[in-house]
Amino acid sequence: MPREIGFLLFRIVLPTLLLAIQFILYVKARNWAREKFPQRRWTQLLLAALFIVFNAALLYVVIVRPRPGEYSTWFLFLAAYPFFIWHGATLFIGIAVLISMLIKLPFQIIGAGVKLFKPVKTKIETLQAQPSYQRFDASRRTFIRRGMYSLTAASFGASAYGMFIGKKEHEITEALFPIRNLPHQLHGFTIALVSDLHSSINMLKDEMEEYVKIVNSLQCDLILVTGDFVNSLTEEVYPFAEAFSNLSAPHGVYGVMGNHDFFAPQPEVVAKEVDACGVKLLRNDNVLITKNSGSLYLVGIDDVGTAKRAEEKIDVALGSAPLNIPKLLMMHRPYFLQQASDKNIDLVLSGHTHGGQVVLAKIGNTTISPASLASKYIWGKYSIGNTQMYVNRGIGTVGLPIRLNCPPEITKITLIPATSTKSHA
Repeated sequence: MPREIGFLLFRIVLPTLLLAIQFILYVKARNWAREKFPQRRWTQLLLAALFIVFNAALLYVVIVRPRPGEYSTWFLFLAAYPFFIWHGATLFIGIAVLISMLIKLPFQIIGAGVKLFKPVKTKIETLQAQPSYQRFDASRRTFIRRGMYSLTAASFGASAYGMFIGKKEHEITEALFPIRNLPHQLHGFTIALVSDLHSSINMLKDEMEEYVKIVNSLQCDLILVTGDFVNSLTEEVYPFAEAFSNLSAPHGVYGVMGNHDFFAPQPEVVAKEVDACGVKLLRNDNVLITKNSGSLYLVGIDDVGTAKRAEEKIDVALGSAPLNIPKLLMMHRPYFLQQASDKNIDLVLSGHTHGGQVVLAKIGNTTISPASLASKYIWGKYSIGNTQMYVNRGIGTVGLPIRLNCPPEITKITLIPATSTKSHA
């Protein structure tokens, strides 16, 4: 059921919210044009045409769901990219407008209430008729109007930056994890962590091939891909499989299924093609990784939406793995760190959140972004008891192909023996 709810949110709720914001903005833009250019009706017609074209395109994308490889480069630049920039910018503007409306609402209610009393209403109207008040009101309106111009320019600029630069400037981050009972033979064992490719019209085969080259160049002992190979279509797996078939590491390449992989009409086809391309899927299973006679268990579970299901699948995946051998768990969503800790997992590796994708600010360990509404685990290191976790920001995007203050990430993880039973996360 939670997976169906996620699909409903992705395919219906979010597009509906975007359309509602678009309608509010259109009404405000039309009113502005009427006031600013009362004799130039073509400005209103131009605004109406823009909103109709871009929102008809939104409905087309939601209903038809474009396939990767269907469109030429010129189409992407002339149609797809302006579409995404428009919806990214208007989303930012719409959120700002909605916040301002919510702030003004209590004052408007109070104002309407006091005007029910005739003496008070008369005094307010007298005050508003004074030249000093009218000058203040005109100055206030000019300030707000200029603020909206600045917000509009900044929103379109930020959307363009996030799409053409922000989502392409990847980072390679390094993380060191002390692990209990880690054999000395595995001191310095390295793992390349990749997540959330979202193969689609916004993550094409040539882009994924470049990421494969980067990951291979790290020369890690092990490579892990923690889900969301596709965006929401079964056929999106084929460009992914072709690109990632070139991924290689001495001790293997492993992955788990993410929620978007299950959004595809045929998730088992996605799983089959991912597995066939060389990314060995661990589907509620484990594998013993051995180097120089030192071993650790790599455990992987399919994406789950509830703590109970996570606990059940971790149990199944662990099987009869001995307690004294370190255990690394791949699970797409990072929400279930507590359940992993209850099962004595040493290190959890996750993705899903995209690090927030659009990050307004980061204060200490607190990330201010829409993703923080869904999870307290957004990006980086976390721990509960002796269980540590790393949440990767991912490579791809979901919804709008925009990243702000949150570049794509490839993580190089190094394991060392812990000096005590307490985690050093």
